[in-house]
Amino acid sequence: MKRKKLCSFFIIMALVLAVAVPAISDECYAAFSVRSSMASFSSSEGKAYYYSDNNLFYKYNLGPDREYRKSYGGYCVGNCTWYAYGRASEILGYPLSTAFRWSAGEWWRTNKQGNYYPYGSKPKVGAIACYSGHVAIVEKVVNGKPYVSESGWSVSKTKPSSASKLKFHYGSPWRNDPLGYIYILDAKKITDADYAVKISVGSLNMRTGPGTGYDRVGYIKKGTYNIVKECGDWVQLESNGYWICMDYAKKVDKISDNVVDTGTSTDYSAKITVTNLNMRTGPGTKYSSKGYIKPGTYTIIKTDNGWGKVKETGYWVSLSFTTKVSGTSNGNTSSNSSSDSRYTVKISTAALNMRSGPGTSYSSKGLVVYGSKYEICDTKNGWGKLSKNGYWIKLSYTVPVDAEYNVKIKADSLNMRTGPGTSYKSKGYIKPGTYTITETKSGWGKLKKNGYWIKLSYTTKI
Repeated sequence: MKRKKLCSFFIIMALVLAVAVPAISDECYAAFSVRSSMASFSSSEGKAYYYSDNNLFYKYNLGPDREYRKSYGGYCVGNCTWYAYGRASEILGYPLSTAFRWSAGEWWRTNKQGNYYPYGSKPKVGAIACYSGHVAIVEKVVNGKPYVSESGWSVSKTKPSSASKLKFHYGSPWRNDPLGYIYILDAKKITDADYAVKISVGSLNMRTGPGTGYDRVGYIKKGTYNIVKECGDWVQLESNGYWICMDYAKKVDKISDNVVDTGTSTDYSAKITVTNLNMRTGPGTKYSSKGYIKPGTYTIIKTDNGWGKVKETGYWVSLSFTTKVSGTSNGNTSSNSSSDSRYTVKISTAALNMRSGPGTSYSSKGLVVYGSKYEICDTKNGWGKLSKNGYWIKLSYTVPVDAEYNVKIKADSLNMRTGPGTSYKSKGYIKPGTYTITETKSGWGKLKKNGYWIKLSYTTKI
């Protein structure tokens, strides 16, 4: 009798365990949100990571760009690399390394050789699943089994009217023979920093992100620079938002942002007509930039070696780009109705906070990402107001777009060329002095004076 009862007990317990124990998830990321549908064209994620130039594959027409592609006989409505690059960037919160610009079959080898991110054979949430000719993103792992989001190369005779028309899949992978997984979430994190570095080498590369897998954007000159972000051995410059490797720099005390009040007292009005004239904390280009001053008439209260301190902003500007006028200043620094006070900037850092007001004490209203462009309708204390939504961004993390700005050249033998690169024909040397740049491309600037191009790493923006 006891034996029968004991046997019945084990049978009941086995049934209870079989019914009551849920599937065990191998990964648990509280902050991770599974993407089970394609990001829409108009969504913030879509505009930031999928359907914009922030995505390399979209930029070079290797993603669903909604344009008829005659060579393929239709509209591109899917691509595994375009989607994986966008989704990985969305997960990271900033663009994936630009090293992953090749075909899907190259991603595993590229990462393994360049050691851009940790990698292995076990699926993890947020990882890039690499196959011999395909890539996908691991959204969930249950009992060791991955569930992925993925897209595939496909064309259609009709133009896609929404993201639901694009080729997309969520669930068990289309393929089950991965070469391995790239663990982008296990990479070193980007954290805030508040110090300066001293650079003693003359040709240190600047890059768009923290690593050699990001695009190079010229060289930084010897000197001391404030740092605002760090990621492993890489740090982000406050002055322009680009990244440098600490192997060639030394940490030092932070440069003071206090505004200099030296010079000769004065009181006259000056008119500014250029669109992108830097404001600085002192009378010279060695002082921190505090954004751009809008065209208008201002009161100069101090002068020092060709620089003037502006009463309305409290910062200094180069007087060579001003015209002395009679009468009083109209104080139009707060106006945003004049068409000539508006200009466009491009975000030059990985992810930049929008805030409800002009300063870090104001609440964050989300992020704008590297490469995106915005119209500035007002400026204050080095911050710019976005005409699109009324939020504010730090202008030192932007570069002007289709707008003139000024540079100073000290070198005696800087080549001018017919195009933006050393492959273009030389047109002689430019004399030292101050010049206006009307267009920039790949680290080169086009001169307003004659239309030739010069290498901007040999100039100083003023």
